[in-house]
Amino acid sequence: MPGLCSTHTVNCISASRNVVRAPVLSTSRPRCGRCNLKVFAQDKFSPQELGLAPAKPKTAYGEMLAYYLKMEPQLFKTAVEDQLSKLQEEREDKERRRRQLESGSNAADASELTLYKRMEEVRASEVSATLEDLMYISILEKFVLLGVEMLPRMDGFVDVAPTNLVALTEGLHSREAIELVKEHIMGVMGPALTTQFSNAVVKMSKFQMVQVYAASIMFGYFLRRVDQRFQLERSMGTLPMSREDAVARLERLFSMADAEESTAEPDRPTSSSSASSSSNSSSLMKKEKSALRKYVESFDQAMMVETARIVSAEGAALVERQATALLGDIKKLTAQMQSVVGTDATSKDQVLERMARAVETDEVETVAMTVGTQRRAVLEAVAYGTFLRDVETWVQSDYGLLTPLPPPRIQSMGPDDE
Repeated sequence: MPGLCSTHTVNCISASRNVVRAPVLSTSRPRCGRCNLKVFAQDKFSPQELGLAPAKPKTAYGEMLAYYLKMEPQLFKTAVEDQLSKLQEEREDKERRRRQLESGSNAADASELTLYKRMEEVRASEVSATLEDLMYISILEKFVLLGVEMLPRMDGFVDVAPTNLVALTEGLHSREAIELVKEHIMGVMGPALTTQFSNAVVKMSKFQMVQVYAASIMFGYFLRRVDQRFQLERSMGTLPMSREDAVARLERLFSMADAEESTAEPDRPTSSSSASSSSNSSSLMKKEKSALRKYVESFDQAMMVETARIVSAEGAALVERQATALLGDIKKLTAQMQSVVGTDATSKDQVLERMARAVETDEVETVAMTVGTQRRAVLEAVAYGTFLRDVETWVQSDYGLLTPLPPPRIQSMGPDDE
């Protein structure tokens, strides 16, 4: 089938910069009764009727929180905070106990310290699973509060009713951030977003879709971090000024000076006024980049990498949990695609041709959906990443429970690398 979707790289972040071109298979929309979802008005929804993410809690406490979220939402927040407080107290107690044992000088204390560390290794795994569940269900709560259903497991043809896309955009992003969300959607969906009807059906490999979804989570996470930083610096008046902004500021100062001179000498024509008017007219004709876009472009390599990375082990685990629950194991899907592509391809076009043939003949796991559903999936992933950052910030700032990930090593470019 010609024109099938092009692949993304395995790297999730780079996937967000590639274009996904999805073919039109038909303009009719098949029905699938088992996958239909109801859409509720935001002011009338019931939490127990909203569809939550397909991932299941890993712990008994996570199952209890999921029950509270669907059936007893008024108890949910208190239950989460109580458990986080208990985990915080437990961590503080463990730290005190460890210091006491390390300060001991006799052999008995040394032996007890060794046993204590082994016991804590087992307990640490349980605590980590509990904390991940607490964070994951807290992310789902934010979708419930928006009145937005999450997508079910994506297998075969994904037939879901439309949802409130306004809530997934204006409901959680600033005006400046929404502009970058639009750019991201255009980047991952490409011409299909504007040239096809929203009910046109597209088919792609699950490998491709899971890369798009994971990359969109990462984008939402990055967007929340950078937008919060941007809003803070703007409120403090410390935003870095680009060259274009500096020139525009000088032009405004010159215009103000010319206006004052014209008021003092009304009979004297000023050529600079007309020049300024002409300049302003031409600048209005050219669409300027948003302030947030220019702010991001001012980042150097180190700042960009630091802002884009997931900062906690729990956050990284929750990215994988959601993507895997929705589309399947990322490593398995990658191995599938690598097996059909082979190792003897001599060009990128040959790789894409083999991948397209594999999708057409179902040699790899595939998924089909409307263009509208694909757009919804991207917006859901961006929202998930945004909420992940919010929950991560809250858990760390109030309870200090996260496991930090080491920052990536950035290799400086030498003269020969340019």
